[in-house]
Order: sequence, then C-alpha cells, then structure tokens
Amino acid sequence: MVSRRYLRSGKTLVLAAVTLAVLWSNPQVLPVNKPSWMPRFGEPGPPTDRQQPQEPLPRNLTLHLLPHSHSDIGWNLSFEGYYHTSVRQVLRRASAELWSDRARRFTWGDLAFLDMWMEDEGDTANGVLAGADAALTWRQVLKELMLRGQWEVVGGTYVSPDEGLTTWWAHNTIVDAGHRTLATQLNATTRVGWQIDNFGHHNTVPHVLSNTGYSWLVLGRMAYRDLYDFASKSTLQFEWRSSEHEGTNGLRTHFLAEHYGLPSTAFDFDHTNVCDEDVLLGELQQLARRHVRQYPAHGHVLIMMGDDFRFVRAARAFGCLDRLISASRKHESWRDMKLQYSTMTEYLDSVQPHLDAHAMRVHGGDFYPYQDKPVEQYWSGILGSRPYLKWLVRDTEQIVQHVEALVAMQRMRGTRAAWSTLELHLEFCRKQVAIGYHHDAITGTCTDDAFADYVERLRTAARVALRIGHVALQPVDDAEQQISAAYNADQHIGSAYNTATRDVDNAARDWLEIAPAQCTDSACVGAAVVVTNTLLAAQDVVVRLRVHSGSAVLVDETGVAVQPVHVQAVDSAYSVEFVVSVPALGARGVVVGNRTLYADAPMLRDQIITAAQIEQTSLRAELHQGGVHVRLRSERNGVVRIESGGRVVRHQMRSYFTNPYVQSSGAYIMHSFNLMYSIVFWIFGGMLASGLALAWLVHVGTRHILWLRHVRVPCSPIGANGTSTAGSVVAAAIGSVCGAISVLYAAQKVSVDRLDDWTRGHGVFLLAAPVFCAAYVVGGALRWRKRRACVCVASTALGVFLALALGRAWQSRAMTFRSLQFTVEHSDVCSTARAQVTEGTSVEFRLCADTPYLLQASTLVHAPNNREIIARLQHGRGRTLELFDGASMRQRRASMWTPVPGTFYPAPLLARLGELSVHVRQPVGVSSLSAGMLDVLVHRSMTANDFRGLKRPLIDKHPARATLFVDLRPDADPVAVNNRVNTPPLAFVLPPHANISPHSALHSAVPHLSLVGIRAESDSVDMRLLAHRSTDISMHELLRNTAGAVRVHGDWSLCNVSAVQRTETQASHVHLRSGEQALFRLQVDYDRISGLSEKQHKN
Repeated sequence: MVSRRYLRSGKTLVLAAVTLAVLWSNPQVLPVNKPSWMPRFGEPGPPTDRQQPQEPLPRNLTLHLLPHSHSDIGWNLSFEGYYHTSVRQVLRRASAELWSDRARRFTWGDLAFLDMWMEDEGDTANGVLAGADAALTWRQVLKELMLRGQWEVVGGTYVSPDEGLTTWWAHNTIVDAGHRTLATQLNATTRVGWQIDNFGHHNTVPHVLSNTGYSWLVLGRMAYRDLYDFASKSTLQFEWRSSEHEGTNGLRTHFLAEHYGLPSTAFDFDHTNVCDEDVLLGELQQLARRHVRQYPAHGHVLIMMGDDFRFVRAARAFGCLDRLISASRKHESWRDMKLQYSTMTEYLDSVQPHLDAHAMRVHGGDFYPYQDKPVEQYWSGILGSRPYLKWLVRDTEQIVQHVEALVAMQRMRGTRAAWSTLELHLEFCRKQVAIGYHHDAITGTCTDDAFADYVERLRTAARVALRIGHVALQPVDDAEQQISAAYNADQHIGSAYNTATRDVDNAARDWLEIAPAQCTDSACVGAAVVVTNTLLAAQDVVVRLRVHSGSAVLVDETGVAVQPVHVQAVDSAYSVEFVVSVPALGARGVVVGNRTLYADAPMLRDQIITAAQIEQTSLRAELHQGGVHVRLRSERNGVVRIESGGRVVRHQMRSYFTNPYVQSSGAYIMHSFNLMYSIVFWIFGGMLASGLALAWLVHVGTRHILWLRHVRVPCSPIGANGTSTAGSVVAAAIGSVCGAISVLYAAQKVSVDRLDDWTRGHGVFLLAAPVFCAAYVVGGALRWRKRRACVCVASTALGVFLALALGRAWQSRAMTFRSLQFTVEHSDVCSTARAQVTEGTSVEFRLCADTPYLLQASTLVHAPNNREIIARLQHGRGRTLELFDGASMRQRRASMWTPVPGTFYPAPLLARLGELSVHVRQPVGVSSLSAGMLDVLVHRSMTANDFRGLKRPLIDKHPARATLFVDLRPDADPVAVNNRVNTPPLAFVLPPHANISPHSALHSAVPHLSLVGIRAESDSVDMRLLAHRSTDISMHELLRNTAGAVRVHGDWSLCNVSAVQRTETQASHVHLRSGEQALFRLQVDYDRISGLSEKQHKN
C-alpha cells in the first residue's frame, strides 16, 4: 500500500488535474465532443457523421436528392454475378419507376453494367410498362428517359479505375471506351466525371478529363485530415489542376462531404419498409446542417440517396421519397427550405452562377495516401494485394496496346484486312483491360471468385488480341472464325506471344511453337517468325521458339543463316533462342525452313549448345552480358551486394509481420504495427509497476527489504539521498535506452510465434517478470526515490516512441538471417544467379542480351499468411522519390514522423530515388524510409478482415513473380529506358509464304505518302520520317509545310483530342505532351522539311 506521505504531497492530484485540463481543452483526443471530421475509434461509419451543434439553417436552402446506385464491376461477387443478382433488377425497376413519374430522377455511373444490359436486353420489349409502352425496348425507354432529363449517366469512363495504379495509356483507353460505349449504345455523352469510390485520387485525372470535354468531377474519398481542411474552409467545391501537366485547364471538382452512401440506415428501403416522414425529414435537416457550412454559400445541398447495389426495391424507395418531398412542402420547419429530386448536372447547374461570381480554391496536388481514420488506417495494402492480378493486367495491356498500334500501322500501309472486324474484337480487348483496372480489381480487393473471373477475362483478351495481330499481319478470308475461336479458353495461342511474358504458372506461354503440322523431321513445310515493334526506336529482343524437327534451319529474309544463341532438346522438340533487331515502328522476320531449300544453313540438331551451361553454388557470382559485368556477393541476413561499374546496390528480401489479434489488416489496410505497440505496452506496464513498487520501498527504506540491505552504492549523487541532476539524467538514460532496445529487439529478434503469444496475452509473464525484476534490482541498488523512478518510466516511454518513429526501417525483419547460396547459369542469352531465400520465396538476378544495362531482380513469392513482403534496395543518399505513370514524373517525400504504411505510394511504371532507377512491368507500392533506401511491396496475404466492405479475408496463395529492372547506368534517361521496358515486341508465327521482308511502318505503298511516328519526350517533339529522315522541327512548322492532309489514324493516337474526334482528326487539333505518342499519315515536302531542319540546326 502506498504511504500517506506519498499522496499527501498532492503532486499526483495536481498532475492529474493538469492532464485532465489539457485533454478537455483539446477535445480532438477525447472520444466525446469531437469535431465532425474525427471518427469514434472502431466505428464503421464515415468520418463526418458526427452531429454538429444545432444551428439555424440559412433561408432559401434547396436540398437536392440524388437517387443513385453504385455498382462495382466485381468485388464480393464477379462482374456477371452482380449483374444477374442485383444490377439487372436495379436498371429495369428504376427505369420503370422513372417512366411512371416525370419528377423522379436517377443517376448511374457504371458504364460496363449499362453496356452489358444493353447487349443483353437492350433490344427486347420491356413488358413491364403500362399500355402500349410495354412494347418499347429497354434501349428506347432509357433513351427517352435521358432525353427527358430524368436519367443521367455520369462518369463517362467504362469503369472507375484505381487512379494511382493506372498507366497513362490505360487512363485514355478507359475514357475512350466509355465514351464510345455511351455513344454507340445510347447516342449520348456526359460532361461530369464520377470517381466516388476510388481509394485516393491522382492528379493525372483532371489532366485526362479536362482534355476530353469534361467540365465537372465528383470525388468521394479523401484522407480525413484533408477532408477536415477543405470542409473547415468551406471549400469542398474547388478547382483541381494537375501540377505535373503545365498548361492543362483546371477541372471544377465537387467532393462529397460524407460517404456516397445513404444518410442513415433509415433510408435503406431495400432492407426496410418503414417510412416515418417526421424522422426522415429530421435526419435530412441534420444532414443539411452538417453540409451547408462545408461548401461555398450558394444555398444548395447535395444529398446522396443511394449506396452499393441499391434500388433493387425501387418502387418502395421512390414511393417514400415522394412522400418526403410532399410532406416537406407542408411542414412548418421546412418553410424556408425546398426538397426536390435532381440529377448531378441539375445540382451543378444550380451552383454554377455562384461559383462563376466568386473565386474558387485551386488545388494542384493529389490525394495520396488515403487514410479514412486515425491510428494508421492507411489503405496502402491495395498496393501489394494479389500481385499476380496486377502483373496479368499489365501483361494484357501491353499486348492490346501493341496490337492496337500494329493494326493502325498495317491499315495505314494499305494492307488488305477486315478492319471493321478487327476493330470490333479489339474493342472487346480494350474493355477487358479496362475492367482489370477497376478499383476493386487491380487493387486485389476482391474475393477468390471475382479474382478468377478477372483472370479469365484478361487471358481471353490476350488470346484475342494476339489473334487480331495475326490477321493484321497476314489477312485471311476467315478472319471472324479465327478470332472467334480465340475466345475459347482451351485455345492456347502458341503461335504468338509477348516477348516480355514470364508467367509463373505457365498459363500464358513465354515461347512460340512451330506446330508439328508445319515442321517435323519427315516433312517441314516451314513457317515465318515475325517480330513487331511499336516503339519509336529500334529494339533487340530475344525470341524463344520450340520446333518439332531437328532438321529445320533458321534463315533471315535474304536466306542467310541465323545463328541461335541457345538450342536444347526438350520433350521430342528443340527449344531455340535467338536475338532479332527490330526497326522502329516496324517488323523483322526469320524463316524456319527445310534444309533442302537452304543447303548452307546448319540444322538445329547440329547446333545444340550445352557447353555454355555452367552451374555452381557459392556465396559469390558474376554475371556478364554485352560487355556489362555484374558481381554479386552474399552477405548476412540475405543481403546481396551488387557491384557494376563502380556502383554498389544492396538487395534484401524483408517482411512485415502482421497480427490479426492486434489489428484487422486485410485487403485494404496495411498493418499499423500495433503489435509492437502492444509489446511496448507490456514493457511500459512492467516498468511502471516496478517504479511504483520501488518508490514505496525507497520511502520506507530499502535496507530492510530482503537482500537489498546488503547492497552498497558508494556514489552519493545517485544514492538514496541524492538530489542532484545527475541522478535524474542517469535514470532517464537507463529508461530511454531500455525502451529503445526492447522495441528493436522485439522487432528483429523475438520469434514471430512468441510475439503472437505475447500479443494475445499468452506467456506474457515471461516478458513482464524480467522487466519487473530488472527495475526492482536497479531501483533498489541505486536507492531511487519516486521522482527518479518516474523519470525512468517516462524515459522508457520516450525511448519507445523515438525508436518506433525514427527507426522505421527496423520495423520489418529480414526473411532469412543466413547468407544466400547462388546457383549460376551462363548462356549467350542470359546470365542468371538464383538463390533460395525461404521455403516459399526465391530470388534470381538476370542479365540478358536484349537489355544488358538492366539487371533483372526477380522474386518468386508464395507468401505465408500474415506477412507483407518487400524487396529493399539501397544505393546513394537520395531522399525524394520520383514516380512515373507514362506521362509525368511525380515527386513524393513523406515526413520523417509518418508511420510506415503512410510512406508507400503507387508506382505504375518507374520509381527513381537519387541515382537509383527501378523499372517495373507491374504496378507496385514503393517507399523510402531513409536516405538511399527504396522498399518495394511485392506480396501480402492476410487471415483477418479489415471490414472495408470485402466479406472475406485476403488469403492469397497464388504464386507471383515481381521483377525489378535496376538500371546500372547512373546517367541514363529513366523515361526513355522505361519506354523500352514497357513496350516489348510481340512475336508471331505466320505461313512460310508471308511477306517478311524487313520493313518499317514508316514505309508506305502509296507514293509520296509517309507514316510518321511522334513521341513527345520532356520538352520537344521527336519525329522520324521516311527513309531514316529525322528532324526536331515544331508541330507548327510541320503543318505549315505539309503538302497534303495531316490526320490521326486509329485509337493508338494518344493525343489531346476527344474520343469522338480521335478516329479522324486534323493534326492541327493535336497537342502532344510529355509521354504521349501518335501515328500520322503525312504527305510531306521532304526537301522543305530537310531545309528547315538544317536551318534550325545551324541556328
């Protein structure tokens, strides 16, 4: 029992009173009387649903009810699963209810479902409307409702993509596909963007949308701190400009003050049939009070009346809303207010006059990372969830983008083909890629069934696109039948592949196959292997081929033998690898023929290369290719030291341990490391108990307590009766050091099973007892009184805080504590060093002939449960991250006090830190916790649910490969290198009679007609013309000296024009910016152009 004298001093009471006063004066840290932006801990509702103090509403206030239904393109169910269970009923019933009453309104923003409905029932008589209207088709009904202004389609994008993980090409494709769908199905368009459920917002969006005819954008998710900042200044309607794209017009933006869902569950008419008018009108007034102060004073409040897959019971919902509107006109408290139905455009038109007359806040940044609640609730987990799906989306995108350009080039060259058929199927492929970029697809926030549906859609799109490329290169009469056959999942396209593909489960082949029907030992008809390149620069590429004949030969277009770099007998066939140099925007061919036709060419069976294969196991490895030498040396804790040309980069696989008993971290939320906070809590509790005990013991005299009476400390300043500052300093030093060491030791050395037990309270005595005993002995031996004991305890807490805040790099631990053993293989194609990190994780370092300046650090991961796997690279002292999305470089730098989950940002294509450039072929999350350190999040698997909507835990057992391309040249242009990495050539097998003469798309069959590829790099437009003519003249000079029409051809043109204009647009309307490229058909006065170029060169 504590002595009376200890309490009589009153210090404890004074301290408690001061603490309470501080807390009460700062209510943001209390669970009561919080401001509207601060949620209760653990509550599932939106951050702004706290009630404000009662204030009178402004006069002449208009409340706009916006009935809508948000429908995700796959989430807990698959795309088609949602359509058949709810979306189809919503579309039919909402249309019927609007038809019966012209005052009603409805807003729809998910074009993929609308497209599916029109294809399914668009031309079918509705059969539900009264009288003669029952004969109208659903397409006619919907068109009429849109003409009346009752039904509005917003968004205009085919899906609502995740903005951070989407590339520049994908952003444009999603917008274009949506506009074409809306125009084709309903002959309509939209000017209102709709991104209400995206997990953070990227400033590429205003750049894309403002250039394609949009005037407004509606956003729905903002970090709670940003939301509080905007709402407290009444600026939730602002002008959003892209800071990375100078010259871009700003886009007026409306941010939803709360979640896009219903005001409360009382309005969920799909699940309740109660319609209490007084209660509901009162809730609407409360909602208006909260919102009216957060927007400019224009007297209009938008009320979102919908949620996920709502209005299945549309009749009940509209019936109650009609009663509310009618009752509001008679209710005394609504005398100065008006309640009405509105579409989004009607609401925005209402506020437009006020906004035109007053200056709007201008925002130039973006809204990343997304954090919906305090205490580290960062949605950074989406950057590493389901990495296989992320890879497959990008692999399919590369194929579709390449084939799109290939079709445009072939069409401009005058090649005969069924272009309308190809375009129809190519549009299907674009739509599947768009679905893959949906914010619940590429983020991995979906169930296993939805994941399987996404995978099948993307694989189908890849097969179909490759078949389209076949037909474009070699037109056939049965193009429709050949392409349609590719929709069958059993039809593997072994006659075409992406040269960058390396699928770990072999679902997509990474090699070509010459079918036995084309070439065997008994008969070899032959085939032509054509490699196409859509990059505005020549590329060297390694082609992998499998031939079922040892007597076959390889020759080029002139009949000269092609020397393979690798030949190996595999399963009654021959695996062949050779290098091809493909011209810019062109193609190159190699003939696989019969020895009788090419007598001078050696047969494959005579070229089997095995001597170059060397395997060894050691702690060191050397890779060499194309004059580049790389040395690898294994160090402790799985660190690999990479040396090349005087540069040193360190690579290490690490993991974050996540504990479902501490925090429910699932598909969305990256673990907050509360596990270590819990460990610290137990340490702190033990130290506190020991300190109080020692304070009491010192008060009554320790010499009579047990064996401490035999302890003698000769140094008086820290003795029992010492009062000097030195004693307090010693106590503070001991506490802070113990606190910091305990955290770092728990994070790095204590076994995961022990941490798990301690967190759940099992075996915690094994932690608390030693701490208590240590504090007892030290405090007793040094004769500490209560003051120094308290100083020690407080210093322990301070040491814990500093260790967690400043030692963020130590919150992850190495996946192995041993040195890695390399297995090295050398060949003329690639030099490879492999190492096993753990039972389910391996790494390999590759140096290949096609890109010898890029070291491929590839990780094959089978992630264990409750782990977040990262690859750590260290080089130099760079502090600012630069991320590239295909159009601009975005700089990121997190505060030193930001928790680890808040430091991760999406990297779609490239991450650069100082002189360290890392290119990726799949979107990843990257972070920099200290100077020169780059962490890449590659995989995660969770057994808990973070309750953000997904009904199941994210347990991902699908193996995934994450490849990082590390540039070994410090002075290389990262954007140019990334274009090479992410624009890989495609390889096709064509009939032997195909025209495979070396050609570039810059050549044309029409005299004086040239094809020009243009790509805008940082500040100039690089143009390559026919016959290797090159110039850097301006677009204005090009147009002024053009003899004929200059037109954009095909959707491959990523230019600043609307989707409706993009097929045939005068080039004078085209303005290329950084990262954009286009393909033109020009009739040029070459002498004039050359003269201009020479004149500019002299100047």
